[in-house]
Amino acid sequence: MKSNFFLIVTSLVLGFSFTSADADSDGKHLFILSGQSNMREPMIGTFSDTVKKALGEDKVIVISHARPSQPIMQWYRNWTPPEGVKKPDGGGKLYDELIAIVQRAIKGQKIKSTTLVWMQGEADAEAGWGSRYEESFFGVLDQFKADLGIKEINFVIGRINDFWRPGVRKIVDGDMMRALQVKMAESHEHGAWINTDDLNTGVNPWGTYEFDSGHFPNPGYRVMGQRFARKACQLVEPKLKLDEALFVEAFPDDARKMKTHLALGKPISGTQPDAAHSGGKSGLAVLVDGKLGAPIQSDPAWLAFPPTEMNIQFVIDLGQPTDVSSVAVNLLINQEASAHFPTKIDVSISANGTDYQHLLTGRSNSVSFDKLARQQNLAKDFKPQASLIFIDKQVKAMRYVKVEIVPDAASNSWVYLDEIMVNPVMK
Repeated sequence: MKSNFFLIVTSLVLGFSFTSADADSDGKHLFILSGQSNMREPMIGTFSDTVKKALGEDKVIVISHARPSQPIMQWYRNWTPPEGVKKPDGGGKLYDELIAIVQRAIKGQKIKSTTLVWMQGEADAEAGWGSRYEESFFGVLDQFKADLGIKEINFVIGRINDFWRPGVRKIVDGDMMRALQVKMAESHEHGAWINTDDLNTGVNPWGTYEFDSGHFPNPGYRVMGQRFARKACQLVEPKLKLDEALFVEAFPDDARKMKTHLALGKPISGTQPDAAHSGGKSGLAVLVDGKLGAPIQSDPAWLAFPPTEMNIQFVIDLGQPTDVSSVAVNLLINQEASAHFPTKIDVSISANGTDYQHLLTGRSNSVSFDKLARQQNLAKDFKPQASLIFIDKQVKAMRYVKVEIVPDAASNSWVYLDEIMVNPVMK
Protein backbone atom coordinates (compact mmCIF):
# COMPACT_ATOMS: atom_id res chain seq x y z
CA MET A 1 0.00 0.00 0.00
CA LYS A 2 1.01 3.61 -0.37
CA SER A 3 3.53 5.27 1.89
CA ASN A 4 2.01 8.68 2.40
CA PHE A 5 0.53 9.77 5.74
CA PHE A 6 -3.10 10.67 6.31
CA LEU A 7 -4.09 12.96 9.15
CA ILE A 8 -7.44 14.68 9.51
CA VAL A 9 -8.78 16.28 12.67
CA THR A 10 -12.17 17.96 12.79
CA SER A 11 -13.81 19.78 15.69
CA LEU A 12 -10.53 20.72 17.39
CA VAL A 13 -11.54 22.36 20.66
CA LEU A 14 -10.05 23.11 24.11
CA GLY A 15 -10.23 19.89 29.90
CA PHE A 16 -12.71 17.12 28.86
CA SER A 17 -15.04 14.94 30.89
CA PHE A 18 -16.91 11.75 30.08
CA THR A 19 -20.49 11.14 31.11
CA SER A 20 -22.97 8.37 30.45
CA ALA A 21 -25.77 8.98 27.97
CA ASP A 22 -28.33 8.88 30.78
CA ALA A 23 -26.39 11.26 33.00
CA ASP A 24 -25.97 14.00 30.41
CA SER A 25 -28.01 14.06 27.23
CA ASP A 26 -26.13 17.16 26.08
CA GLY A 27 -22.77 15.43 25.73
CA LYS A 28 -21.12 14.92 22.36
CA HIS A 29 -20.59 11.72 20.43
CA LEU A 30 -16.89 11.13 19.81
CA PHE A 31 -15.95 9.17 16.69
CA ILE A 32 -12.33 8.06 16.29
CA LEU A 33 -11.44 6.91 12.78
CA SER A 34 -8.21 4.97 12.38
CA GLY A 35 -6.51 2.21 10.42
CA GLN A 36 -4.54 1.77 7.21
CA SER A 37 -4.69 3.55 3.83
CA ASN A 38 -8.38 2.80 3.19
CA MET A 39 -9.18 5.11 6.09
CA ARG A 40 -8.94 8.03 3.68
CA GLU A 41 -10.88 10.68 1.82
CA PRO A 42 -13.52 10.87 0.54
CA MET A 43 -14.68 8.23 3.03
CA ILE A 44 -13.75 10.34 6.06
CA GLY A 45 -15.56 13.43 4.84
CA THR A 46 -18.66 11.42 3.92
CA PHE A 47 -18.73 9.77 7.35
CA SER A 48 -18.33 13.10 9.12
CA ASP A 49 -21.01 14.85 7.06
CA THR A 50 -23.45 11.95 7.53
CA VAL A 51 -23.14 11.56 11.31
CA LYS A 52 -23.43 15.33 11.75
CA LYS A 53 -26.64 15.41 9.70
CA ALA A 54 -28.01 12.38 11.55
CA LEU A 55 -27.10 13.39 15.10
CA GLY A 56 -26.65 17.16 14.90
CA GLU A 57 -23.51 19.05 13.97
CA ASP A 58 -23.07 20.39 17.50
CA LYS A 59 -23.39 16.84 18.91
CA VAL A 60 -20.46 15.27 17.09
CA ILE A 61 -16.67 15.26 17.22
CA VAL A 62 -14.90 13.34 14.45
CA ILE A 63 -11.18 12.61 14.57
CA SER A 64 -9.17 10.63 12.04
CA HIS A 65 -5.55 9.49 12.13
CA ALA A 66 -4.35 6.67 9.87
CA ARG A 67 -1.24 5.41 8.13
CA PRO A 68 -0.89 2.95 5.24
CA SER A 69 0.58 -0.56 5.41
CA GLN A 70 0.70 -0.79 9.21
CA PRO A 71 -0.05 -3.91 11.30
CA ILE A 72 -2.10 -3.69 14.46
CA MET A 73 1.08 -3.78 16.57
CA GLN A 74 1.44 -0.09 15.74
CA TRP A 75 -1.71 0.52 17.80
CA TYR A 76 -1.38 -2.16 20.51
CA ARG A 77 1.41 -1.45 22.95
CA ASN A 78 1.55 -5.02 24.31
CA TRP A 79 1.45 -6.85 20.98
CA THR A 80 3.15 -10.23 21.02
CA PRO A 81 4.27 -11.89 17.78
CA PRO A 82 3.27 -15.35 16.61
CA GLU A 83 5.72 -18.11 17.40
CA GLY A 84 8.88 -17.81 15.38
CA VAL A 85 8.36 -14.13 14.52
CA LYS A 86 10.69 -11.50 15.93
CA LYS A 87 8.81 -8.55 17.40
CA PRO A 88 9.49 -5.40 15.35
CA ASP A 89 10.34 -2.13 17.01
CA GLY A 90 7.83 0.68 17.54
CA GLY A 91 4.83 -1.11 19.01
CA GLY A 92 1.98 1.26 19.85
CA LYS A 93 3.52 4.27 18.12
CA LEU A 94 0.45 5.12 16.02
CA TYR A 95 -1.85 4.69 19.00
CA ASP A 96 0.28 7.09 21.04
CA GLU A 97 -0.01 9.67 18.26
CA LEU A 98 -3.75 9.05 17.96
CA ILE A 99 -4.60 9.27 21.67
CA ALA A 100 -2.65 12.51 21.99
CA ILE A 101 -4.74 14.00 19.16
CA VAL A 102 -7.97 12.73 20.73
CA GLN A 103 -7.15 14.17 24.15
CA ARG A 104 -6.36 17.57 22.69
CA ALA A 105 -9.49 17.59 20.56
CA ILE A 106 -11.93 16.76 23.37
CA LYS A 107 -10.43 18.94 26.09
CA GLY A 108 -13.22 20.86 27.81
CA GLN A 109 -15.97 18.75 26.18
CA LYS A 110 -18.61 16.52 27.74
CA ILE A 111 -18.48 13.21 25.88
CA LYS A 112 -21.67 11.19 25.68
CA SER A 113 -20.26 8.21 23.77
CA THR A 114 -17.02 7.07 22.17
CA THR A 115 -16.89 4.96 18.99
CA LEU A 116 -13.87 3.59 17.17
CA VAL A 117 -14.36 3.29 13.40
CA TRP A 118 -11.71 0.84 12.22
CA MET A 119 -10.46 -0.04 8.72
CA GLN A 120 -7.35 -2.19 9.22
CA GLY A 121 -6.17 -5.78 9.04
CA GLU A 122 -4.73 -6.12 5.55
CA ALA A 123 -1.12 -5.91 6.75
CA ASP A 124 -1.66 -8.55 9.44
CA ALA A 125 -3.45 -10.86 6.99
CA GLU A 126 -0.65 -10.55 4.47
CA ALA A 127 2.04 -11.16 7.10
CA GLY A 128 0.28 -14.22 8.52
CA TRP A 129 -0.27 -12.62 11.94
CA GLY A 130 -4.01 -13.31 12.15
CA SER A 131 -3.63 -15.47 15.26
CA ARG A 132 -2.66 -12.38 17.28
CA TYR A 133 -5.34 -10.08 15.91
CA GLU A 134 -8.39 -10.54 18.16
CA GLU A 135 -6.41 -10.17 21.39
CA SER A 136 -4.63 -7.13 19.95
CA PHE A 137 -7.80 -5.38 18.79
CA PHE A 138 -9.54 -5.70 22.13
CA GLY A 139 -6.27 -4.65 23.74
CA VAL A 140 -6.46 -1.42 21.74
CA LEU A 141 -10.01 -0.88 23.02
CA ASP A 142 -8.78 -1.39 26.60
CA GLN A 143 -6.08 1.22 25.98
CA PHE A 144 -8.74 3.74 24.95
CA LYS A 145 -10.83 2.94 28.02
CA ALA A 146 -7.86 3.43 30.36
CA ASP A 147 -6.49 6.55 28.70
CA LEU A 148 -9.88 8.23 28.33
CA GLY A 149 -11.27 7.05 31.67
CA ILE A 150 -14.36 5.39 30.17
CA LYS A 151 -16.08 2.10 30.94
CA GLU A 152 -17.14 1.19 27.41
CA ILE A 153 -16.32 2.00 23.80
CA ASN A 154 -18.30 1.16 20.67
CA PHE A 155 -16.58 -0.04 17.53
CA VAL A 156 -17.40 -0.52 13.85
CA ILE A 157 -15.04 -2.66 11.78
CA GLY A 158 -14.74 -2.42 8.02
CA ARG A 159 -14.11 -6.04 7.03
CA ILE A 160 -11.11 -6.28 4.70
CA ASN A 161 -12.41 -6.88 1.18
CA ASP A 162 -12.22 -10.02 -0.94
CA PHE A 163 -9.06 -8.84 -2.69
CA TRP A 164 -7.23 -10.06 0.42
CA ARG A 165 -8.27 -13.68 0.14
CA PRO A 166 -5.51 -16.27 -0.25
CA GLY A 167 -4.84 -17.17 -3.87
CA VAL A 168 -5.31 -13.65 -5.21
CA ARG A 169 -1.97 -12.54 -3.83
CA LYS A 170 0.59 -14.03 -1.46
CA ILE A 171 -1.75 -13.55 1.48
CA VAL A 172 -1.52 -15.97 4.38
CA ASP A 173 -4.44 -15.16 6.68
CA GLY A 174 -6.95 -13.38 4.46
CA ASP A 175 -9.87 -15.75 5.02
CA MET A 176 -9.05 -16.00 8.72
CA MET A 177 -9.00 -12.22 9.07
CA ARG A 178 -12.29 -11.70 7.25
CA ALA A 179 -14.07 -14.30 9.39
CA LEU A 180 -12.43 -13.04 12.56
CA GLN A 181 -13.47 -9.43 12.03
CA VAL A 182 -17.12 -10.50 11.61
CA LYS A 183 -16.93 -12.72 14.70
CA MET A 184 -15.39 -9.94 16.79
CA ALA A 185 -18.16 -7.52 15.87
CA GLU A 186 -21.12 -9.88 16.10
CA SER A 187 -20.09 -11.35 19.45
CA HIS A 188 -19.73 -7.97 21.16
CA GLU A 189 -22.66 -5.93 22.51
CA HIS A 190 -21.03 -2.69 21.41
CA GLY A 191 -19.65 -3.88 18.08
CA ALA A 192 -20.70 -3.83 14.42
CA TRP A 193 -19.10 -4.39 11.01
CA ILE A 194 -19.63 -3.38 7.39
CA ASN A 195 -19.11 -5.23 4.13
CA THR A 196 -16.78 -3.72 1.51
CA ASP A 197 -16.61 -6.56 -1.06
CA ASP A 198 -18.93 -4.84 -3.52
CA LEU A 199 -17.09 -1.51 -3.57
CA ASN A 200 -13.61 -2.23 -4.92
CA THR A 201 -14.14 -2.33 -8.70
CA GLY A 202 -13.42 0.85 -10.62
CA VAL A 203 -10.90 3.66 -10.97
CA ASN A 204 -8.84 3.89 -7.78
CA PRO A 205 -7.54 7.19 -6.36
CA TRP A 206 -4.38 6.87 -8.45
CA GLY A 207 -6.15 6.59 -11.80
CA THR A 208 -5.96 2.80 -12.32
CA TYR A 209 -9.03 0.73 -13.22
CA GLU A 210 -9.18 -2.57 -11.37
CA PHE A 211 -11.76 -5.36 -11.28
CA ASP A 212 -10.96 -6.29 -7.70
CA SER A 213 -8.65 -4.01 -5.74
CA GLY A 214 -7.22 -3.63 -2.28
CA HIS A 215 -8.24 0.02 -2.55
CA PHE A 216 -11.53 1.55 -3.72
CA PRO A 217 -12.75 4.05 -6.29
CA ASN A 218 -13.97 7.35 -4.86
CA PRO A 219 -17.67 6.35 -5.04
CA GLY A 220 -16.76 3.21 -3.09
CA TYR A 221 -15.14 5.27 -0.37
CA ARG A 222 -18.24 7.47 -0.15
CA VAL A 223 -20.51 4.45 0.28
CA MET A 224 -18.13 3.09 2.91
CA GLY A 225 -18.51 6.36 4.78
CA GLN A 226 -22.29 6.01 4.67
CA ARG A 227 -22.18 2.40 5.87
CA PHE A 228 -19.81 3.25 8.71
CA ALA A 229 -22.03 6.19 9.66
CA ARG A 230 -25.21 4.11 9.77
CA LYS A 231 -23.70 1.47 12.06
CA ALA A 232 -22.05 4.09 14.27
CA CYS A 233 -25.28 6.06 14.68
CA GLN A 234 -27.20 2.89 15.53
CA LEU A 235 -24.67 2.08 18.25
CA VAL A 236 -24.69 5.50 19.91
CA GLU A 237 -28.40 6.30 19.48
CA PRO A 238 -30.20 2.95 19.06
CA LYS A 239 -33.66 4.51 19.56
CA LEU A 240 -33.12 7.26 17.01
CA LYS A 241 -35.07 6.92 13.76
CA LEU A 242 -32.51 7.68 11.08
CA ASP A 243 -33.28 9.66 7.95
CA GLU A 244 -32.88 7.00 5.26
CA ALA A 245 -32.16 9.66 2.65
CA LEU A 246 -28.72 10.05 4.25
CA PHE A 247 -27.83 6.45 3.44
CA VAL A 248 -28.96 6.07 -0.17
CA GLU A 249 -25.94 4.51 -1.84
CA ALA A 250 -24.63 5.62 -5.22
CA PHE A 251 -21.97 3.29 -6.58
CA PRO A 252 -21.82 3.65 -10.39
CA ASP A 253 -20.34 0.32 -11.46
CA ASP A 254 -22.98 -0.46 -14.08
CA ALA A 255 -24.23 1.88 -16.82
CA ARG A 256 -27.71 0.40 -16.46
CA LYS A 257 -27.97 2.02 -13.05
CA MET A 258 -27.86 5.43 -14.75
CA LYS A 259 -31.12 7.26 -15.23
CA THR A 260 -29.86 10.23 -17.22
CA HIS A 261 -26.79 12.34 -17.84
CA LEU A 262 -25.79 15.81 -18.91
CA ALA A 263 -24.48 14.91 -22.39
CA LEU A 264 -27.73 13.34 -23.63
CA GLY A 265 -28.47 14.62 -27.13
CA LYS A 266 -25.60 17.08 -27.11
CA PRO A 267 -23.42 17.65 -30.22
CA ILE A 268 -20.49 15.24 -30.44
CA SER A 269 -17.66 15.13 -32.97
CA GLY A 270 -14.52 13.07 -33.45
CA THR A 271 -13.18 9.75 -34.69
CA GLN A 272 -15.61 7.89 -36.92
CA PRO A 273 -16.48 4.23 -36.18
CA ASP A 274 -16.12 1.23 -38.46
CA ALA A 275 -18.87 1.65 -41.07
CA ALA A 276 -19.15 -2.11 -41.64
CA HIS A 277 -20.25 -2.73 -38.05
CA SER A 278 -24.01 -2.89 -37.42
CA GLY A 279 -23.98 0.41 -35.49
CA GLY A 280 -21.49 2.17 -37.72
CA LYS A 281 -23.95 3.99 -39.94
CA SER A 282 -25.77 5.57 -37.00
CA GLY A 283 -23.02 8.13 -36.38
CA LEU A 284 -21.47 9.38 -33.18
CA ALA A 285 -24.84 10.52 -31.82
CA VAL A 286 -25.23 6.90 -30.64
CA LEU A 287 -22.67 7.70 -27.92
CA VAL A 288 -24.97 10.26 -26.29
CA ASP A 289 -28.43 8.78 -26.89
CA GLY A 290 -28.88 6.99 -23.56
CA LYS A 291 -29.29 3.57 -25.20
CA LEU A 292 -27.11 0.73 -23.94
CA GLY A 293 -26.19 -2.41 -25.83
CA ALA A 294 -26.29 -6.06 -24.81
CA PRO A 295 -22.82 -7.59 -24.29
CA ILE A 296 -22.63 -8.85 -27.89
CA GLN A 297 -20.77 -7.08 -30.67
CA SER A 298 -23.67 -7.29 -33.16
CA ASP A 299 -25.90 -5.02 -31.06
CA PRO A 300 -26.23 -1.74 -33.05
CA ALA A 301 -26.01 0.28 -29.82
CA TRP A 302 -22.25 -0.34 -29.90
CA LEU A 303 -19.90 1.61 -32.13
CA ALA A 304 -16.80 -0.33 -33.15
CA PHE A 305 -13.34 1.18 -33.64
CA PRO A 306 -10.79 -1.13 -35.31
CA PRO A 307 -7.19 -1.67 -34.14
CA THR A 308 -5.12 1.43 -34.74
CA GLU A 309 -2.05 3.21 -33.50
CA MET A 310 -3.97 6.49 -33.66
CA ASN A 311 -5.86 7.75 -30.63
CA ILE A 312 -9.66 7.70 -30.69
CA GLN A 313 -11.00 11.11 -29.75
CA PHE A 314 -14.40 12.72 -29.14
CA VAL A 315 -15.50 16.22 -28.11
CA ILE A 316 -18.92 16.87 -26.57
CA ASP A 317 -20.33 20.41 -26.52
CA LEU A 318 -22.54 20.86 -23.46
CA GLY A 319 -23.83 24.14 -24.92
CA GLN A 320 -22.95 26.33 -21.96
CA PRO A 321 -20.48 26.41 -19.04
CA THR A 322 -21.51 23.72 -16.61
CA ASP A 323 -20.01 22.21 -13.46
CA VAL A 324 -18.52 18.88 -14.56
CA SER A 325 -18.20 16.45 -11.66
CA SER A 326 -17.82 13.13 -13.47
CA VAL A 327 -17.48 11.44 -16.84
CA ALA A 328 -18.13 7.76 -17.57
CA VAL A 329 -17.33 5.65 -20.63
CA ASN A 330 -19.06 2.30 -21.21
CA LEU A 331 -16.84 -0.28 -22.93
CA LEU A 332 -17.66 -3.72 -24.32
CA ILE A 333 -15.27 -6.46 -23.25
CA ASN A 334 -15.79 -9.46 -25.54
CA GLN A 335 -13.25 -12.10 -26.59
CA GLU A 336 -15.11 -13.09 -29.75
CA ALA A 337 -15.01 -9.49 -30.97
CA SER A 338 -11.37 -8.94 -29.88
CA ALA A 339 -12.79 -6.12 -27.75
CA HIS A 340 -10.44 -5.51 -24.84
CA PHE A 341 -9.39 -2.73 -22.51
CA PRO A 342 -7.56 0.10 -24.25
CA THR A 343 -4.15 1.20 -23.00
CA LYS A 344 -5.57 4.29 -21.30
CA ILE A 345 -8.41 6.82 -21.33
CA ASP A 346 -7.88 10.54 -20.85
CA VAL A 347 -10.74 12.94 -20.13
CA SER A 348 -10.17 16.67 -20.31
CA ILE A 349 -12.44 19.71 -20.11
CA SER A 350 -12.44 23.20 -21.52
CA ALA A 351 -14.37 26.42 -21.17
CA ASN A 352 -13.62 27.62 -24.71
CA GLY A 353 -12.98 24.47 -26.76
CA THR A 354 -9.30 25.34 -27.19
CA ASP A 355 -7.60 25.25 -23.79
CA TYR A 356 -8.14 21.90 -22.08
CA GLN A 357 -7.22 20.61 -18.63
CA HIS A 358 -7.21 17.02 -17.41
CA LEU A 359 -10.19 15.86 -15.41
CA LEU A 360 -7.84 13.66 -13.38
CA THR A 361 -4.90 15.38 -11.75
CA GLY A 362 -2.04 14.29 -9.53
CA ARG A 363 -0.15 11.04 -9.90
CA SER A 364 -1.91 10.17 -13.16
CA ASN A 365 -3.77 12.41 -15.58
CA SER A 366 -5.46 9.48 -17.30
CA VAL A 367 -7.04 6.14 -16.51
CA SER A 368 -4.75 3.16 -16.94
CA PHE A 369 -5.71 -0.50 -16.55
CA ASP A 370 -4.35 -2.79 -13.88
CA LYS A 371 -2.17 -5.68 -15.08
CA LEU A 372 -4.36 -8.26 -13.36
CA ALA A 373 -7.53 -6.72 -14.80
CA ARG A 374 -5.98 -6.82 -18.28
CA GLN A 375 -5.00 -10.45 -17.81
CA GLN A 376 -8.55 -11.32 -16.74
CA ASN A 377 -9.93 -9.32 -19.65
CA LEU A 378 -7.74 -11.27 -22.12
CA ALA A 379 -8.48 -14.69 -20.63
CA LYS A 380 -10.37 -17.05 -22.94
CA ASP A 381 -12.99 -17.83 -20.30
CA PHE A 382 -13.77 -14.15 -19.59
CA LYS A 383 -17.52 -13.66 -19.85
CA PRO A 384 -18.57 -10.87 -22.26
CA GLN A 385 -19.63 -7.80 -20.34
CA ALA A 386 -19.80 -4.03 -20.34
CA SER A 387 -17.31 -2.23 -18.12
CA LEU A 388 -18.21 1.24 -16.91
CA ILE A 389 -15.14 3.43 -16.54
CA PHE A 390 -16.30 6.11 -14.10
CA ILE A 391 -14.08 9.11 -13.41
CA ASP A 392 -15.03 11.80 -10.90
CA LYS A 393 -13.26 15.05 -10.10
CA GLN A 394 -15.08 18.29 -9.31
CA VAL A 395 -14.33 20.98 -11.90
CA LYS A 396 -16.15 24.27 -12.31
CA ALA A 397 -17.79 25.94 -15.32
CA MET A 398 -16.71 23.89 -18.33
CA ARG A 399 -18.53 23.65 -21.65
CA TYR A 400 -16.51 21.09 -23.63
CA VAL A 401 -15.61 17.54 -22.66
CA LYS A 402 -12.92 15.67 -24.58
CA VAL A 403 -12.50 11.90 -24.30
CA GLU A 404 -9.32 10.45 -25.76
CA ILE A 405 -8.79 6.68 -25.90
CA VAL A 406 -5.40 5.11 -26.59
CA PRO A 407 -6.09 1.66 -28.10
CA ASP A 408 -4.10 -1.42 -27.17
CA ALA A 409 -2.44 -1.76 -30.57
CA ALA A 410 -0.05 -4.45 -29.33
CA SER A 411 -2.98 -6.81 -28.69
CA ASN A 412 -4.67 -5.93 -31.98
CA SER A 413 -7.69 -4.91 -29.92
CA TRP A 414 -10.92 -3.26 -31.01
CA VAL A 415 -12.68 -0.60 -28.93
CA TYR A 416 -16.47 -0.86 -28.58
CA LEU A 417 -18.43 2.02 -27.04
CA ASP A 418 -22.14 2.54 -26.49
CA GLU A 419 -22.29 5.65 -24.27
CA ILE A 420 -20.25 8.54 -22.94
CA MET A 421 -21.90 10.10 -19.89
CA VAL A 422 -21.27 13.45 -18.24
CA ASN A 423 -22.52 13.88 -14.65
CA PRO A 424 -24.59 10.69 -14.78
CA VAL A 425 -27.53 10.47 -12.37
CA MET A 426 -28.32 7.07 -10.87
CA LYS A 427 -31.81 5.64 -10.71
